[in-house]
Amino acid sequence: MFSDSYVEQAFRAKPAGDYYAKLFLSVLLAVAGCGTVFFSVLIGFALFLAGICLFFYFMGNRNMEYEYILTNGSVEIAAIYNASKRKELMSFELEQVTMIVPKDSQRIATESFSKKRDYTSRTGDGKVISFVLERNGSKELVMMEPDEKILAHIKTYARNKMHDI
Repeated sequence: MFSDSYVEQAFRAKPAGDYYAKLFLSVLLAVAGCGTVFFSVLIGFALFLAGICLFFYFMGNRNMEYEYILTNGSVEIAAIYNASKRKELMSFELEQVTMIVPKDSQRIATESFSKKRDYTSRTGDGKVISFVLERNGSKELVMMEPDEKILAHIKTYARNKMHDI
């Protein structure tokens, strides 16, 4: 009998850099609504209300965790907001991975990628590794911060694709 190999990891992450820009723009929209109320009450009130709604929407995404789930050779990455709302961000098979290297490896320094995805805690505490994926004819870079269990699982299914780790 074969048994499935299943490993998961969840950890808190700092909000992305654009989080604070979104908060600032929503406050700016609310202030612009207050300023426009003198010219047009309806438009000013609508802008103010939109700014306040956006502010509270973005504040709801402040407490974020990433969750990695690896089942056999499949990787799922999800974000959990305020310990209540889960959103799957991406999934891929380790067969699609061409290379697994440390974040600042010289092997990927000159490569160009169609997408770069950062699913790390952004605290600098853990070891960040980069996955180079070939999907739909383009290269993508996915950065993760796995613990020892996740790394052992990856070594089981993609040992020959790991370099300098």
